[in-house]
Order: sequence, then structure tokens, then C-alpha cells
Amino acid sequence: MANFDERARRTLFWGLMRAQILSAMTFAVLVVVIAGASLGLAAAWGGTISLIAYAWGGFQVWLHPGNRAPERMAGAAMRAEAGKVVIMVALFGLTFAKVPASRELTHVVVLFLGFLLAQIAGWVQVARLDHRLGAERDGQDD
Repeated sequence: MANFDERARRTLFWGLMRAQILSAMTFAVLVVVIAGASLGLAAAWGGTISLIAYAWGGFQVWLHPGNRAPERMAGAAMRAEAGKVVIMVALFGLTFAKVPASRELTHVVVLFLGFLLAQIAGWVQVARLDHRLGAERDGQDD
């Protein structure tokens, strides 16, 4: 069972990362083609903010070896969520403080769209993989 759990954790983490990378890149390329490089960069950065935050959270919940013990799982989930929020707020704050072009309305909209699309892609992928892994787990002989 431990072998399945380890594989499931890695599948969830890397599935989330792939979905967010693909979403961020696809949206950024689409924006570059339609609206130009400056807005494309904003779209890519929005998706990257989500990716960085979820990489931290996913590592804490699924990959960190010290967080696999049942008594540590709740604390790991809280650290993961708190860390994701702090990372997102810090990166958005630094972006708006240090990049003057990011304060223009079109850049703000594209930045947040890139962020939201990466978030949604990650949520859908994790739900899909979790459902598939649950079906595999239920089909195993104990």
C-alpha cells in the first residue's frame, strides 16, 4: 500500500505542475499572438505566480518526507495553504510595486487571467487525477 501511496502523491504533484505550466504557456502564447509581447509576459507571470505557490503547497502536502506521518498531515496542510497565500501576496505585491507597467488596467487583467487559468487548470487536473487514483485504489486487492 505504501508503494501505491508514494506513486499517488507523485502523480498528483507532477500532474498539478504540468497542468499549470501548460496552462500558463498556452495562455501566454495566445496573448502574445493577439495583443503583443508585453501583455504576453504579464500572462506568463500570472501563471508563474500560481505555479510557484502551488509548487510550495504541493511539496508540503505530497512530497515532503517528514509530512507523511498521520499526526503531521494536518499541520502540513495548514503550512501549505498559509505558504501559498504568503507567496501569492508577496509576488503580486512585488510585481505591482516594482513593475510600473503592471499597474495598467490591461496588464492587471491579463496578469490575473493568467493566474486564474493556471489555478483552474491545476484544480481540474488534481480532481481528475484524484478520481482516477481513487478508482485504482478501490480496485486493488488488500
